[in-house]
Amino acid sequence: MPVVTTLPPISSPPTNTFGLAQYVAQRLPGYDFSEYVREINAAYIHVWEEISKLKNHYFTNIVQVTVAVNNQRNFDLLYNADGNLSAAISSRLYQITRIRVQPPSGGLFQTCSMLHFNDPDFVSVEANPASQSTQTGPYYFALFGHGRLRSAIPLAAGSTIEVTYTYWPIALTYMTSFNPNSSVSSSGITVTGSATTFTQLVPPDFQSANPNVANVVNEEFMQAEFICNGQVAAGGQAYRVAAIANDTTLTTLNTIAPVLAPGSAYVLASVPEIPREHIRVIASVALSKLFSVAGDDTRVQEWTAIASSSMQMMKDSLIERQSNNPPKKQRFQYGTGRRNRAFLR
Repeated sequence: MPVVTTLPPISSPPTNTFGLAQYVAQRLPGYDFSEYVREINAAYIHVWEEISKLKNHYFTNIVQVTVAVNNQRNFDLLYNADGNLSAAISSRLYQITRIRVQPPSGGLFQTCSMLHFNDPDFVSVEANPASQSTQTGPYYFALFGHGRLRSAIPLAAGSTIEVTYTYWPIALTYMTSFNPNSSVSSSGITVTGSATTFTQLVPPDFQSANPNVANVVNEEFMQAEFICNGQVAAGGQAYRVAAIANDTTLTTLNTIAPVLAPGSAYVLASVPEIPREHIRVIASVALSKLFSVAGDDTRVQEWTAIASSSMQMMKDSLIERQSNNPPKKQRFQYGTGRRNRAFLR
């Protein structure tokens, strides 16, 4: 049986799903924990959309794949179910912003036009495709269905397709040893689980997004924290997850000390994919929605104002961060309020 460990309430700013849920529960107790997580996820999408309106490149990725089968027009970017590409682009693909193609012979990438498949230019090229051995374009593509791409020219095997796209958030989740059949032990940076399901931190369709810092090029890997021996503010420990290998094995960036004995309790929680200093905005928005459930709760006005103010300060901070040259994506060293702008002039 796992060691019974009560994770006490946090007093430090929450950075992961479990911490956000505790933060919300402290201010509005009485709900099931799943209720808090559901509202946190609704707030997370709201915050994500607000950031996207300002600077959608926070959630942008660029992937290059090669055409694996000669003389192909149709490509499944999400799952590569037809095997026409060397790999799928991404199951998280939301909106394509640019496509470039490099022919098998090499040379410069050509920027492609996205057209409707009934567009006269698309139809004319589709009716008279260029010779495969001297393929030079023009390249026209049409989107159809969900994440499927059609090329006006049948692409030759070995052609490189570069796709720039925005991706959609993955729901925030956490898993714990509160289930009496689940526990962990550790050795160095390796955590070994018993009856654990670490890979289910992300949904089945997005398994490729499980934490893995080995491939730093991919912007889409989820970030997660492994918490053991209590919460951080109460003398516990939180470690950034380096990679989830399978359901019973994960590694952390730093050595876990002291070593976790077999049967130890744990929390594995995803970290929102927004600038860390703005994660608390998610909790503020979630609280404003939870307080609105009870119509006679006067705190709804207070927390609606707090949520609105927090959202505005986040936007101000993002705008100021982008005014730097080069833009600073990770951290902004000045205050976030409008009143601090005077000091930046």
